[in-house]
Amino acid sequence: MAKDLTFAQTLKRLEEIIEKLETKNTELEEGLALLTEGLKLHKICQNKLKHAQKKIDKIMLESEVN
Repeated sequence: MAKDLTFAQTLKRLEEIIEKLETKNTELEEGLALLTEGLKLHKICQNKLKHAQKKIDKIMLESEVN
């Protein structure tokens, strides 16, 4: 499942999807499936980034206290 992928792996898959969608040979059905997958991956990347930002904020706050 995509949630098990690292951020880098998820981003790489998104790049692959974008390349595929940019070709003129993509069928409508395949394009819709790729778009759906891409949107899901985008959301996963956003969540991973938000989680990382929270960790960074916590680390920075802890370093200011100490």
